[in-house]
Amino acid sequence: MLDNALIHLYLTVAETARFTPKAKRNDILVRYLKPMIKDKRYQQGKKEIRSLISLGRVASYDLESKIVGLYELSQHYDQQATKAKQLFDLLTCIETELALPTRFLNIADNGVKLPNTIYMLQEHIENGFTIAGEQVAPVSLFLESDKVIDVVDLVNATDLFLAEIQQHNVDEKQGHILLHPKK
Repeated sequence: MLDNALIHLYLTVAETARFTPKAKRNDILVRYLKPMIKDKRYQQGKKEIRSLISLGRVASYDLESKIVGLYELSQHYDQQATKAKQLFDLLTCIETELALPTRFLNIADNGVKLPNTIYMLQEHIENGFTIAGEQVAPVSLFLESDKVIDVVDLVNATDLFLAEIQQHNVDEKQGHILLHPKK
């Protein structure tokens, strides 16, 4: 949303050969941001959008530099995303794209595994990541499905981790995949 607001501002300003003062730039941004309050896609950030709009209505405030600062902060946050967060994002992507939910392998289930479900060992998560969220050991994914190759291809396509098939039994539709940190 922030980058779209800046692009809108810069394209609008580029339409004129004259200098665009700060108050006019604020007005352009406020007019762009105002419809987002009612847009369902931006409901989580509704309060922040309202505060940006109210700041933009103050003539002496530089809304453009505030949005640029927020955009740079969000870019920095995205670059510093930890491997633990990336693993969560990856598992969410696998569930969305391949309809394969993820669960921890539980001894209390008496070895009963649901088909088309990815299982992980809780110890691998606890010991495979530092407190800061960096991956220090490969993470195992166990899968009973004919989509083992699809999972590996999807993981490698996301470029978050390097997936390796440790074991694959095509007849039993079982696979053991190791996720290595991407360097």
